Amino acid sequence: MAAKDSIGRDSAHNVLILYSDDQRADTIGAWGNREISTPNLDKLVQRGISFRNCYNQGGHVGAVCIASRAMLLSGKSLWRATAPQGMDSTLLPERLREAGYDTYFTGKWHNGQTTLERCFQQGGLTHMGGMGPQISPRLSDFGNSRVSTRAGRATPLFTDGTVDFLNRRGKTSKPFLAYCAFTAPHDPREADPQDLKRYESRELTLPRPWFPFPQKDNGELLVRDEMIVPAPRTRLQCKNELAAYYALITELDRNIGRILKALEDNDQLSRTIIVFAGDNGLAMGAHGLMGKQSMYEHSLRVPLIMSGPGIRVQRENKPMYLFEVYSRICRHLNLSIPSTVEAPGGPLYFGYRDFQRAVRIGSHKMAWSGNSREQYDLATDPYEEHNLVGTIREWSHSEMISARKSASKYYGDPVAIEA
Repeated sequence: MAAKDSIGRDSAHNVLILYSDDQRADTIGAWGNREISTPNLDKLVQRGISFRNCYNQGGHVGAVCIASRAMLLSGKSLWRATAPQGMDSTLLPERLREAGYDTYFTGKWHNGQTTLERCFQQGGLTHMGGMGPQISPRLSDFGNSRVSTRAGRATPLFTDGTVDFLNRRGKTSKPFLAYCAFTAPHDPREADPQDLKRYESRELTLPRPWFPFPQKDNGELLVRDEMIVPAPRTRLQCKNELAAYYALITELDRNIGRILKALEDNDQLSRTIIVFAGDNGLAMGAHGLMGKQSMYEHSLRVPLIMSGPGIRVQRENKPMYLFEVYSRICRHLNLSIPSTVEAPGGPLYFGYRDFQRAVRIGSHKMAWSGNSREQYDLATDPYEEHNLVGTIREWSHSEMISARKSASKYYGDPVAIEA
C-alpha cells in the first residue's frame, strides 16, 4: 500500500508518545530488572516491540536531552538536528497535523517556545527546558510563557493534563497525537516517600562496573551531573541515589497506568500506537560516573517500546537510533515521510561535544576521548569492563578509523578526532 499525505478520520490510529528523562535502558522489569517495579511498562512490553539496542546519538552540551529531543522531533541525526536551521523542517507533530491529527503536548520542552507553538495546537502544563524539582515544580500554561509554582508533584501533574485531554475527547473518531514528556527520573531525586520506602529496604545491585571514582578522564568530569555526588563515592551513597531513582521510575510507571486506563475508558486503547522512550541513559555509578556525558552504553542506550494496532509482539535486537522513531511512526500510519527525515547509514556513530566520539561495527565498539582510546566487544562484554586496546584481542585500528571517518562524513560531523 502506498504511503499518503492524509488519513481518513474513522480508520486512523492515534499516537501517544510517553517520554522519560534520564532513564537507563535497564530499568524495566519485563526487560530483566528484577529489583524495579514497572507493571505498566511491562504491559507495553507484552503488547508490542521492545527495541533492546536503541541509542541516543549524543549531544553538544551537558544537557544531552536538548539534542535528543531535537532528533526525535526532526527525524535527523545529531549534527543536522542541532544545526542552526535543523528544526526548520517539518517536525513529527507538524507532519501529523498535516495528516489531520489533533496535537497535544504537556511536560518538558527543550526546543524553544516558537517551535512548541508550531508543533502543537493545544497543551497542558509545560516545563520550558532545563531541570526542575519534582515537588512544587515551576511550570507555565501552554502558550503562556509566564511561570509559576504549582502545587503537587511533577509526574502526576503532567499525567493529569494528558488524562484530561483524553477524557475531553472521549470517543471522538478524529485521530490525535498526544506527547507527554515527563521530567522523571531526572534529578533532583525527590521521590514519593511511599515509593522510596519500597527500595530503601532492599539490597539494590549497583550498575556495572561500579567504581568510587572515574577510571579515566573523559574531559567532562566537572559537569553538573558528576557533582550531584562528588567522587570518590561510597557504595552506600550510590545505593541511596539508586533507590530514589528507581522510586521515581515506579511513580512514573504508576502514572503511565493512569494514562492507559483513560485510553481504555474512552475506547481508544485498541486504536492507539503507544511509544515509550527515554531521552538518554545515565551512569548512576557505572565506570565511576554519575551522568550521561560519555560514550559508554549506559549513557547512550535508551528504552524504547512501541505497541498498538498492527504491531507484533517481539524483541528487536538490531541497533537503531532514537531519531528513527519519526519514520517508524509514519510507516505505521501509512504516511509519506518527509525528505528531510534521515535514514541511518554505515556503522553506528556517536558524539559528545567536540572531544568524545565512538563507532560501532557489529559488536565491536571503539571510543575516543582526549588522547585515550577504548575498544570493547559488546557480545562478550556488554558492560564494557575489559578494554581491549593493548591486548592480543585488539582488532584493526585502521578499520575502526576508516569506519569513523566514513560515518562522520555521512552524518555531517565537522570535527575530526583521531587517535
